[in-house]
Amino acid sequence: MPLCPNCGSSVDDGLTVCPFCHAKIPLTTLPQMPEPEVSEHQEIFQQPESKTKTSGITTEPEGEEEIILHTPTIEELEKAEETVLQEQTVDLEIVPERRYWLWFLLGVGTVGIIFLIYLFINIEDLERHSYYPLDSRAEPINVNTSQTMMIFLVAICFGFIPILWWIYYKKYASLYDHLKEQKKETAPYKVPRPIWYMLPLISSHLLALIPTIVGFATGINIREAIPPLFWSILAIVILFTSINFVLDFLWQRAFNAHLKMTMAKLSLKKTQEAFPKPS
Repeated sequence: MPLCPNCGSSVDDGLTVCPFCHAKIPLTTLPQMPEPEVSEHQEIFQQPESKTKTSGITTEPEGEEEIILHTPTIEELEKAEETVLQEQTVDLEIVPERRYWLWFLLGVGTVGIIFLIYLFINIEDLERHSYYPLDSRAEPINVNTSQTMMIFLVAICFGFIPILWWIYYKKYASLYDHLKEQKKETAPYKVPRPIWYMLPLISSHLLALIPTIVGFATGINIREAIPPLFWSILAIVILFTSINFVLDFLWQRAFNAHLKMTMAKLSLKKTQEAFPKPS
């Protein structure tokens, strides 16, 4: 800061009158500080500035490439996900599409025996499909064929029908939970809630047992003693069984469509069902 020539006080730059003694201050030109000399050795190691400022605006020096950050789109993320899924398809066992009406006719022709085999095959197909790469919106399938087979044999040998109900529930609930949150690209068809499968199934089984239970308990043949009651029960059993057949068809249709879309996504070739299926 310059000094007042009269009183010697420090005054701000640019003032022509001293604020203390009110004497005039002559304008003087301050000497310029000489720029420091840079030796040849210092010039070699001097780092160039990456950015220069001109009039308060920061600009990139010429010759440097501008870095652009790319945010992937949803389509690119889905494509990357498909690539990862295809890399995980090595040694996957392809689940064939089941022709429900063929199994239905065989089940009717064998008085229900083929229906039990078909149930076990459905559980096995679900377990095979559980090893497929899982969609981000899908619930995992948790079934075990060996464990189910042991329970299945116990139910057959001892006639314990509730075990069969549990196996049926496992079949229906597994696919329902697996498909309910998936999009139409991988699950074109949905399946009803398991309760809608189990109600007609359990009702038909219980109603079919009424004539037998009454006969053992009272010795009365309902068919001969009360024909209207017998035929009414039979009609309701047939109705509930028919509903179950339709629901089973919807279940198999949804599973087949899901398998078809999943295999197309994973670039797997579809195989026709070999019948009879080798064990």
